[in-house]
Amino acid sequence: MITYFSENPENDLWREILQYTYEANIKRYSKKHEKEIDEDTIACIAGSLLQAYEYYKSAKEANLQIAPLLLYYGSTNLLYGMANLIKGEINHIENHGMKIFIPDEMEFIADTDVRFLSHETGGVHVIARILGFNDDLTGFGDWKTRDFLDSIAEISREYNTCYEKYNSRIAMLEVINTPEGKVEKVYFNEENRQLTQQLLENVTGFSKSYLHPVDSHDLSNNAFFILRHKLNGKDISEISYSGQPFLRASHTKNSKTITLPTILNMYITLFSLASLCRYYPEKWSPFVLKDTTGERLLIEKFLFLQGE
Repeated sequence: MITYFSENPENDLWREILQYTYEANIKRYSKKHEKEIDEDTIACIAGSLLQAYEYYKSAKEANLQIAPLLLYYGSTNLLYGMANLIKGEINHIENHGMKIFIPDEMEFIADTDVRFLSHETGGVHVIARILGFNDDLTGFGDWKTRDFLDSIAEISREYNTCYEKYNSRIAMLEVINTPEGKVEKVYFNEENRQLTQQLLENVTGFSKSYLHPVDSHDLSNNAFFILRHKLNGKDISEISYSGQPFLRASHTKNSKTITLPTILNMYITLFSLASLCRYYPEKWSPFVLKDTTGERLLIEKFLFLQGE
């Protein structure tokens, strides 16, 4: 991994991405990775990335009525261009690979159902395979939009505040170096102690990486679990965009366990929100104009993160 230091990381990231809108750079990349690439694929890659840039720019000026739609298409073009660049040919995509359904009772926007389709040619599956995620999502049944929001570290606090009946699948870690080695803390409230312990147990690989969590309190009487790694336990934590480590619990769908990469959680959430504002304005517009649940604040923060 290469670390870059920048006063304007967003501009610098786009500068890195947009270098692949030039034919010479695309050919250099393909040659380096020993792939033959034709003119149509080159044009597809360049066009996809340029359109992605314009969608993202437009989203910054748009309000919540249409911002999810612009960000979803921006993300789709960006990921599609990336997929074609990596593969060295145009990926065949027939549809989004997912569809939303409005439940009979809908307290929150995040109650929207998501169903996965078209494992071979659905866009979300094609992109997932390029990212190294090969599970067939059509076999896991229907999901709620909140099932993807609950696995995004940057909004975990807002998630727990907004959806009180549900719990984020994120456990933020405070890392402390001691003479005996690295120790990690997971804070919890006494009323959700059991839920926090269950969350940790549902983190894939937790029992192989950590000893049994130990309860403790700090000087202010705040409760936390102490996590110590086993002698040969792997570091299974992830890092949020803000740089804080965290653990993420898996989902169980159709009696099968699955943990989606963060980028897929974000992408699928964008699809759900974009579909709502495009095809169900009778649901989306009242939410934007007069939400009283606090969910709008969470969605706005999520969308802000996508545009950065």
